[in-house]
Amino acid sequence: MKKFILILAAVAVALCMGGCGGSASKTGNQEEETARAGAEKDLYKIGVAVYDVTDDEVGAFRDYLTGYIKECFPEVDFRYSYAIRSLEDEMKFLKDVCAEGADGIMSFITYDLEKEVAYCESQGVYYMLASGTASKEQYEAVADNPYFLGVVGPGSEIEYEAGFQMAEYFLDEMKGDSYILFTGGASIGNEMHRLRSVGALDVFAERFGDLGQSTEELAVTEEPVRLTMGNVRLTVFPGYTTREDVEPKAREELESGKYDYALSMFSMYSMVDAFRKEGTRQGVIDCYSMTNKDLFADGTLCYVAGKYSSTIGPSFAGMYNAVSGHAEEFREDGRAFLMTQGYWISKSEQEYNEQFALATGIYVNAYNYEDLGSVMKVYDEGADFEKLKGLAEAWTYEEAEARREEP
Repeated sequence: MKKFILILAAVAVALCMGGCGGSASKTGNQEEETARAGAEKDLYKIGVAVYDVTDDEVGAFRDYLTGYIKECFPEVDFRYSYAIRSLEDEMKFLKDVCAEGADGIMSFITYDLEKEVAYCESQGVYYMLASGTASKEQYEAVADNPYFLGVVGPGSEIEYEAGFQMAEYFLDEMKGDSYILFTGGASIGNEMHRLRSVGALDVFAERFGDLGQSTEELAVTEEPVRLTMGNVRLTVFPGYTTREDVEPKAREELESGKYDYALSMFSMYSMVDAFRKEGTRQGVIDCYSMTNKDLFADGTLCYVAGKYSSTIGPSFAGMYNAVSGHAEEFREDGRAFLMTQGYWISKSEQEYNEQFALATGIYVNAYNYEDLGSVMKVYDEGADFEKLKGLAEAWTYEEAEARREEP
């Protein structure tokens, strides 16, 4: 049976060369060599830990992994979580997927990185934060663990700047009288949301002076805080609006507050009807999705700082190197890596639409088959850590566009 599966894998690799390659220029002999390489591999099982499988950003990542990566690298099998909303949920998923024989975990959320990595180490399973941000303290606690591969994502500085730049745009360019800042999980340990919120609040503090509390304190408030600064009003509203105890209160706040603009540190698709009804225009730190495309078209959205589906390609390559026996060769001075990727930004429908195709494309995308194969040791003997890091950090729209230009 296993021999039969491996033969099918070889055939699938050969069939996907045209579609997966995007700008493929392989010869027939090269295709045959790649197919043989695929046939020699075992099936690698990779768990994918996500906060909500129905979220647009998670869905975009999943489409890329299962609709593109799986076709290009059929020797990989992805096992998804459904919704992880607590440390208990995370640990249960890790235990379940490890029991199923997982070789590695690509996680998009962490509640206790040290505990999660320790469990994976006990099972001989690799773990990485595939698209996210860990605090310096979180990283240092696990950086020397050989089963922790590393972190790929915006990092503290870029997360902070994402919030800062969005607030700066709305205060300087849109010039409203009333704002509501949705901080998401900042108050319950989501480091990405906290940093974005601090960045946005720092802009308000720069423009209007003392806010009554430090921006660090305001960012993690557990209850709504309403501020009046001359003729401008600002409400800081915490919590995930997908949760039953938060959404009704958020809707009531929008209805009673009559806000010009909402600055959201996370996606709020469940609240779209409320934004439309109240005429509140939104800026969001989220992703390049069809939903956001539609919201730009109807005027609900006027600013997006977003991740794009194939941005996780280099994370997959890093995990693949580990599960295929090359983990030690892709560490940074013997430690887990930190690779920085930021957000594309759109301030108009036209700008969004121009970037959307490259953000979500299957056959032409920002990180394609050749890009990833060039930094995977099994597929390219010249692959090394510096090449992987260089590819991961060439994340801007301009760099992605340059990679896809016809030779």
